[in-house]
Amino acid sequence: MHHQKYSVLALLLLLAAAAFSQHPDDLESIIETEKTAWLRQNAAADRGLSGFADNRSDILYTRFHWWVDPAVRYIRGEILTVFEPTEHTASLEFDCSAALTMDSILFHNTPCAFTRNGDVLTVQFPTTLPALLPDSIEFFYQGTPPLSGFGSFVTDTQSTGVPVLWTLSEPYGARDWMPCKQSLTDKLDSVDIFVTHPAGYRAASNGSLVSETTTNGQTTAHWKHHYPIAAYLVAIAVTNYTEFTVLAPFGNDTTKIVNYVYPQSLQAAQIGMTDLLAQMQLFNELFGLYPFHREKYGHAQFNWGGGMEHQTMSFMGNFGFELLAHELAHQWFGNKITCGAWEDIWLNEGFATYLSGLCYERIATQYWQQFKRQRINQITSQPGGSLLVDDTTSVGRIFSGRLSYAKGAMVLHSLRWICGDSVFFAAVRNYLHDPALAYGYARTSDLQAHFEAASGKDLDNFFADWYTGQGFPSYQITWSKGAGNAVHFSVKQTRSHPSVPYFELPLPLRLTNAAGQTQDVVLHHLFDGQTFTEQVGFAVDSVAFDPDLWLISNNNMVTQTLVGTGEVGAVGYALRVEPNPARGGQVWAIVTAPGAGVVQLSLEQPDGRTVLSRSENAVAGENRYALDAAGLPSGMYWLRVKNGAGETVDVRQVYL
Repeated sequence: MHHQKYSVLALLLLLAAAAFSQHPDDLESIIETEKTAWLRQNAAADRGLSGFADNRSDILYTRFHWWVDPAVRYIRGEILTVFEPTEHTASLEFDCSAALTMDSILFHNTPCAFTRNGDVLTVQFPTTLPALLPDSIEFFYQGTPPLSGFGSFVTDTQSTGVPVLWTLSEPYGARDWMPCKQSLTDKLDSVDIFVTHPAGYRAASNGSLVSETTTNGQTTAHWKHHYPIAAYLVAIAVTNYTEFTVLAPFGNDTTKIVNYVYPQSLQAAQIGMTDLLAQMQLFNELFGLYPFHREKYGHAQFNWGGGMEHQTMSFMGNFGFELLAHELAHQWFGNKITCGAWEDIWLNEGFATYLSGLCYERIATQYWQQFKRQRINQITSQPGGSLLVDDTTSVGRIFSGRLSYAKGAMVLHSLRWICGDSVFFAAVRNYLHDPALAYGYARTSDLQAHFEAASGKDLDNFFADWYTGQGFPSYQITWSKGAGNAVHFSVKQTRSHPSVPYFELPLPLRLTNAAGQTQDVVLHHLFDGQTFTEQVGFAVDSVAFDPDLWLISNNNMVTQTLVGTGEVGAVGYALRVEPNPARGGQVWAIVTAPGAGVVQLSLEQPDGRTVLSRSENAVAGENRYALDAAGLPSGMYWLRVKNGAGETVDVRQVYL
């Protein structure tokens, strides 16, 4: 595949490659640390998640003022919310944990009545409010946010013993530390955030820092954010941060990258910014200018192993290549456009995972194939599972690494294969810039509509198979040489889950001869037993299925039917490989032979080059040969068996 050349500064790319020290299995680390932290801190199933506020208003503006001390698990807050009722109403509901004490609620400077039902707070107004007329309300509250929440309000210490506080509200934790609207239907159009804390600390938050003032040993930081923001993306973090800023160039302009890091982590964070600058350049060029360019992008360090994409200020457990890319990608996918329901979380996490893969493809190219193989192996490690989250009360299901992250990413990759690069990136840019979606919410149907408009294709079957459907296909492909240099193919498919009757996909094959010549062909496969004939410019010796890993599939078999036998392999010979994929680089070649004699084993790269070769004496029946491939790069290989006359008797794909 030919890659488009980008105008990303060559120096940045060279520096990024030099600084890069991560591997594509970082995604597993990112997901597992995030999920483990959720499950450790929330006990979501025990908590229930019954009851959220009705949505009967449009939040226009919110002014937050919080008083916190990172050494004390407690919060006091004053929140002014400007809203517009969407209907005539004498009451409004808000999400607010029952663990928080609501001291008073003012409406036009007059206390108004309120009731509580679990975590739903209902405010009773003295008169019926007219629809579509802006109004405001003020909340005065305090308390200890519940430990049974979602890790949403945490006090801890750095490795040096210095106290640190952070919030993290995705998916349902915002109400644990503030009254809000948690539904994925309304964003706060703009916010002011004031954080008062003991002097000597710094407070990080969304948007731009307006001021920091200290009086009587207390410092108040004022952050302002002018863009629409979902409640779960509002966040604060407080500790003895060291701040540094770098500038990300884009054309004739720059974006500020503001970093709040632990003092002992300063050097690691500064090194990581080399990677981030190259990543931001790439995303800017592929998807359009960073969505919050007028303010900043930034990082605030916290104690998780993973990260959280708080709008304009990602919270980071480390500054590794893939984590930096993942959280930065969320600013486009998850923040500029947010999933409109938790069942569509893949619109956030699948895109962020795929964009980190694009950073491997375009910046750290040596890891791109490994990234795809690991994602495919992760997805196909179980037979079922849909992108559509079928249990949104389960945080573990919402943040399924196998489905929301890995499958989401590789479904996008398959769409790119089906549509082609130019259509794929055009569709995604159109999606991001759709005025009905930008800085708001989207569902899977919105993304599908943009892909259909850009490609001219009907993608109902594709999304039925890969979004609501479960499982993956496995292919059994037999091929034989025809007259001249023709190659004949027969394709069968099995499916890992009954929810999909058939996966209709274009199948990529790479044909190779002994001299290393290659030719790529695509079989437009629609039904079992379908046959194809391809004219090739040379005599084909081997066939590789999906060598560039465009498709979500596994357990595939490609076998050659030898002329004159009508069977796979020569009469009496058979080959199987165990384990496949290999573990630890050791592969067992199990050869069934019709009688005693010599067999030749060779392990070949997809381009036909032999990387391992040996001759063995075989007896009639089953013969087991251990092949040590530990020193070879991971990827797909061919294991070929020849008889004593040098004739190929069987060939199998092997994954290292």
